[in-house]
Amino acid sequence: MNHPPESGAFPGDGTDVLIVGAGPTGLMLGCELRRRGIECTVIDRAPDVDPRTRAVMVHAASLEALEDLGLRAGLERQGVRQRRIAFHLHHGAVHTVEFAGLDTPYPYYLNVPQPAVERTLATAFTERGGRLLRSVRYEDHRTDGPGGQLLVELATAHGTFTVPARYLVGADGAGSDVRRRLGLAFDGITYPMSYLLAEGSPQQAVDPDTSAMYVGPGGAVSLLPLPGGLVRVAGPAAPELLGRDEGVTGAAFARAVDALGFGATLRLARTDRLAHYQVHERLAAGFHSGRAVLAGDAAHLNSPAGGQAMNTGFADATALAWRLAALVEGRAGDGVLADYARERRHAAAEVGRATSAIGLLQAMREATTQDLHRRVRESLAGYAEAWSQLYTTYAERPADALPRRETHQLVPGARVPGHVPHPSRPVALFRPGVRPEAYRGALPAGTRGLALSTRQSAWLPAGADAVLVRPDRHVAAVLAPDTRRPDGTPDHRREEVAA
Repeated sequence: MNHPPESGAFPGDGTDVLIVGAGPTGLMLGCELRRRGIECTVIDRAPDVDPRTRAVMVHAASLEALEDLGLRAGLERQGVRQRRIAFHLHHGAVHTVEFAGLDTPYPYYLNVPQPAVERTLATAFTERGGRLLRSVRYEDHRTDGPGGQLLVELATAHGTFTVPARYLVGADGAGSDVRRRLGLAFDGITYPMSYLLAEGSPQQAVDPDTSAMYVGPGGAVSLLPLPGGLVRVAGPAAPELLGRDEGVTGAAFARAVDALGFGATLRLARTDRLAHYQVHERLAAGFHSGRAVLAGDAAHLNSPAGGQAMNTGFADATALAWRLAALVEGRAGDGVLADYARERRHAAAEVGRATSAIGLLQAMREATTQDLHRRVRESLAGYAEAWSQLYTTYAERPADALPRRETHQLVPGARVPGHVPHPSRPVALFRPGVRPEAYRGALPAGTRGLALSTRQSAWLPAGADAVLVRPDRHVAAVLAPDTRRPDGTPDHRREEVAA
């Protein structure tokens, strides 16, 4: 017998999309679906938002997505803008990754505690008609309904109940129950050392618009400015691996950080929180099975270098939302979920390469000559672009190559930085001077025609007039005048990526 929760009960006909996990990824996806008018429910086993600050950095691509939802300005009031990441070496050298030149209205990243992000998204989701149910646990699901819909078994303190859902999304974190139920392997590595974390008031004033990494002979920590004059100091400060239930004392943390050789720079005048954790790099064997899909940490884990985890989850949400909306409205077939899985697994692997910082930090430690310092500076080129996630592409590139704004190209699968998409329809972006009506017969019904900016035009492939852009800001097709159909209209499907 079904026993719905006492409050926020499901309607008798269930929900179009059931999202397991009310973290940043699940709530962002919920907001994106409600923006498109899709019936959506988010559940979470926890009774409330976890008050601990976990993820902190919100990068430019995520800020663009939050602006689409009308939430960016409110989050900025709760965070601290950051213009660069500085790497300080124990032998005195400093290397920086600058974000100011990025092709976006938001050429920076925001340090804002994850609980603030979750509360902002949760409020927006429920105000826009979403159903958020806490203290509800996912148990199982099966395909057993009209049209292949899912029957999802949920549990609360009052018992279990079954909910019909057309689609199920597992955004339930690294220990995902949905992923385990789907039988998808989560292979990868676990770093052989503990990461230490402390938050509080610094002894010395810090640069308010710069996050920093302090690299010592045997360890490293980041120093992140937080709202209210607070900071987070976190990282593999020492090579030891602590037990899961082993506590960290203030004295032990201070000893580990002092051993890096930066003196009072990393000391706290007041400590509000102490913890330790392990870092994993893992990638799910697949991101979907039938009508069930994975997103966020349930699908991928990476090093905290560059603050990518929350941002990669946001990108999953924007890539998935328009596809689920098209499925629910009957405008697409289930193949679009396979496209999502292929593209986002590729992107997650790219993020993993851009955040695997062990080799980079060791190269910095060993850089004791001008030539070695030059090599370090060269190796840092492209990290701002990669960590911003503005220049993500689903096209193949060399395994050791980072994205560069100078060489970015709007080929199928490439993201268009600075573009403001339509939530449901494609947009054709034309080179200045090209008449959109010349391509009208070759474009999908309802396509909006807009002009590329001068900068975006420079990224067009040679001979191209325009690009057709999906609602997730990625290029669906390149339009070129030298390819025409028998009736003389341009064939915009000469170069195309699956939708």
